[in-house]
Order: sequence, then structure tokens, then C-alpha cells
Amino acid sequence: MSQIPWRRFIAIGDSLTEGVGDPTPVGLRGWADRLADGLKLLEPELIYANLARRGLTTREVIDTQLARAIELKPDLTMATVGMNDLIRPTFDESVYETDLDELVGALSATGATVMMGTYGDITKVLRVSARVKISLEERMLRANEVIRLVAARHEAPMVEARGMPDSSDARSYSVDRLHPGPRGHLLIARAYADLLSGIAGTKIELPDPDEGRVGAGKFTQARWIARQVTPGQIARYVVRSRLG
Repeated sequence: MSQIPWRRFIAIGDSLTEGVGDPTPVGLRGWADRLADGLKLLEPELIYANLARRGLTTREVIDTQLARAIELKPDLTMATVGMNDLIRPTFDESVYETDLDELVGALSATGATVMMGTYGDITKVLRVSARVKISLEERMLRANEVIRLVAARHEAPMVEARGMPDSSDARSYSVDRLHPGPRGHLLIARAYADLLSGIAGTKIELPDPDEGRVGAGKFTQARWIARQVTPGQIARYVVRSRLG
């Protein structure tokens, strides 16, 4: 008999959920994959699919992933999206709220458990100017308020990353300082595992991020990032942020 109530975990979203920053020799891993590993220890027949793709706004996730996710009949999914919304110069929290509400509402209507989470303070480790940090921090605070509001509206279980000590620990980030590294992805997976453990009444076990090697080292991360991100792309990110 299964020890958890979930049989079909379908992940959607952007680069965070795709696993950017957590490379392996055979592809990206990431927090959703790591969480699925923990769930499979309690439900070996768990069906898991990760539809997330980098660079997408919440609206683009709706347009390109939502229908397919619903088709796969999830009983566990999530709506942890928004970073690509808030780094754009046109960020409007009312539009973000409308889009996020649509996404969470559609997923909740399937009867699935829809996990959500706020953003930690990445500005403490991001290598950009003070002006950019101030702008990005202000946007993240506004986005977090939207996330909390939508989660409460749909009674979606939520991880509150804001204020967690590890959310501003440089060891938790990849070499690009934008995405979590292996340690960060594992910490995110553990936070969601703790959230689900409370719902299921059963402990979902994942490795300790500070005991043994949890993923690729900095050299492997840097080599992977170099193949994926050009200096021009990084510059465009910084320029977009400064416009805020």
C-alpha cells in the first residue's frame, strides 16, 4: 500500500523547475526531479514528467504547458513561476496576479495538490549593481505578495522561502548566481518534501545538502553554463533589470 496520496507528479514552469544550475552528465536534474526521487521511495509506481522550460513567463507557461499538464491527469503539480515576469521592464503585478491566478485555478480544478512558493532574496548573491539589486528586490517583494494572495485564494500549500537562511547563502547558487546550484535545488526539494510530508502524514526523505557531494562541482557547472548562456544574454538580463 502506498504511503503517500500522490500517483502522478507533473511539473511545469520555467528554468527553476527545468533544473538549470543542476547539470549532470545526462542532462539537468533540479529540485522537481530530486523531489520525485523522494516520492518514489514511498510510491515506486509514481508517474513523473517535467514539462518546464527556461525563459518562459507565467503567460507562456499557460500557453505552452498547461493543457498538456492537465492531459496527463496530475494529482500533484505546482505553480512556481514568475521570475521571467518580474525581470522584464514591463512588469505589472496586476497582470502577474491575473496570469498566476488563471494557472493555479486551472490546475486546482483538476483536484490536484498545487504547490507554490515565494522567492528568497537572491539579490544578496547576484553580481549586479546596487541600483539593479534595489529594483529587483522591490519587484520580488511585490511578486511574493501576489504569490501569497493567489495561494490563499486557492488554498494551495505554499513554501515560504523568504527569510530562509539558505535562500541568501552563496553556496546554494550556481556559478551564474541567478539559478540555484545542486545544493540550492536540493534545499528547494527538501522544503517541498517537508510541505508534502505534513499533508501526507509521512516523512518524505531526501539527502542532507551538507553531507557528501550533492551534485556537479563548480567547474562542471561553469562548463555547462558556458555552453548554454552567452555574454550577450547575460548583458540583456542586466539591461532589462536596470530599466526597472
